Amino acid sequence: MTLAVRMSPEVKQALGPQMAVQARGITEGTCIECQQPLDAGPVNVVLGMGPMGAGGIWFVHDRCAPSRIIELNAEAEAALVQPEDGLDMTMAAGIVEGTPVLVARMVMTPLTDSGTYGSEPRNVFMQALLENGFQLVTAELDAEPLAEWVAVFQPHGRDLQLAVLTPTGEKFYAGTLPRPPAGWVKAVLDGHQVLLLGGDAAGSHDAPEVEQAAALAVAASEGKLAGARVAAGRPSDFGLS
Repeated sequence: MTLAVRMSPEVKQALGPQMAVQARGITEGTCIECQQPLDAGPVNVVLGMGPMGAGGIWFVHDRCAPSRIIELNAEAEAALVQPEDGLDMTMAAGIVEGTPVLVARMVMTPLTDSGTYGSEPRNVFMQALLENGFQLVTAELDAEPLAEWVAVFQPHGRDLQLAVLTPTGEKFYAGTLPRPPAGWVKAVLDGHQVLLLGGDAAGSHDAPEVEQAAALAVAASEGKLAGARVAAGRPSDFGLS
């Protein structure tokens, strides 16, 4: 369920129409003030901006803090655009028309100035994906293979431990993949491949598969998703155990 998102006139103007619409589409998250999940009450948008035009979007409970623009120092700004430990994201598993997918969403949306006066800021996450060989995904939710990227997983209770590695061995993602749907692991192992999607996709990780697929299709049709097919399997499939 989409949350009731509020933003001050200053934040709305700084974001621009497109990014403001994306911010209003949030369905889940964590308040940066109290560190508790966002709930059914109103949530406010907090926009952090640094001296070079980069920044990030955060959300807070209305009861915790107002919608506002906060100034970031140069060090904080640089950490948003090029974090040492990689971009902070969550990962969810799904099946779309028989295809196993992984969906990466940012915990906080990092932005940077487009460099053109009067234009909207760019999404650093999407920019990074496209620069690394991902393609904009259409409503068909498909993409070409991306050589040497791998997704490695192993059981961890009801969940999976997942690591997505770039061709240079860097970790694009490392963490828990919560409750993959029935048949997901078999579908990945049968094809030795998974469709990795990233961007501004609405919808909850716990939503039914039909709802998740619809949310992904909408995001793709609006140019908010980048994707690639990457090799996937257990550690033993890649000689890692």
